Amino acid sequence: EIPVQYGGFKRENDTEFFSSEDGSVSELTLKAGSTQTIEIDVAEVDNSTLVWHVSVLGWEVNYKEEFVPSDEGSYTIIVQKKKKIGANEGPIRNTFRSNEPGKVVLTIENTSSKKKRVLYRHKSNKCF
Repeated sequence: EIPVQYGGFKRENDTEFFSSEDGSVSELTLKAGSTQTIEIDVAEVDNSTLVWHVSVLGWEVNYKEEFVPSDEGSYTIIVQKKKKIGANEGPIRNTFRSNEPGKVVLTIENTSSKKKRVLYRHKSNKCF
């Protein structure tokens, strides 16, 4: 794995993703001027926390995170409001613990004229 300081996800003494089997890395291509979403299902709600990493090669994108509950009567929760991520920022890691099923939606908006590669991984951790 590539260390964080070089744009990867590997961190020293990482207690969340401590083996290569913990959350394999997925990739998507973000075309110039487009917006993509990554949807992570949150099915388990009993004592589990969702953890994810996101890295965009070249950054300079707008990024936000929200939790959308399955129950239509519930409200969407903003986990991270929309912000511009600069080229000198490292990978984003965040966590979310829900008391109801739904999905975490990561939205990445590429406002540049160049396509970007998005790398991400996620996993659910049991809390004791």
